[in-house]
Amino acid sequence: MANILIVDDDADSRDTLAAYFRNMGHEATCTPNGREALSIVLAKPPDVILLDLVMPEMDGPSFLEVIRSYLRIHSLPVVVITGLSDSPMIDRVQSLKVNSVLVKATATPDQVLKAIEEALIRHPG
Repeated sequence: MANILIVDDDADSRDTLAAYFRNMGHEATCTPNGREALSIVLAKPPDVILLDLVMPEMDGPSFLEVIRSYLRIHSLPVVVITGLSDSPMIDRVQSLKVNSVLVKATATPDQVLKAIEEALIRHPG
């Protein structure tokens, strides 16, 4: 069982994925932006982060830059899920060592879970 932090400003996306992950036996914590996610990660790092890119207060790339600068959490596995299909923002996060980038319009919950499981295999806790 993995502890998954879902960071997305779209409440429907968060709730749908959280329910799916819980149904599959995982723990899921949700937050609407990078600022709140940073507080959660610093207090108790999850096993993996599912991260949207475009959010208020602190976007996904800014959040990633911060966590990659902290030694104790710099290697946390991160799977990006975004509404963007091609953007300089995607290039920016890929340079910050994300495990994979999925596009919301085409990614099924099964595909998201598979990307999370692969990220956990490559970065075991």
